[in-house]
Amino acid sequence: MAKKFACSDVVSGCSWSTIAKDETDLFHKISEHAKHVHKMDTIPDDILDKVKSKIQEV
Repeated sequence: MAKKFACSDVVSGCSWSTIAKDETDLFHKISEHAKHVHKMDTIPDDILDKVKSKIQEV
């Protein structure tokens, strides 16, 4: 089942969101967004936990 994530659920003011076919693809997209937009080479565990809690099925 497809998954979606809205960055604003974790980062106030960020309007980026994405949908992917599965969690693997979704996390790839999230990682690229975090790297290029939020200048995060790695996502800290506490933020990763928040991201995981906000992923929804579509």
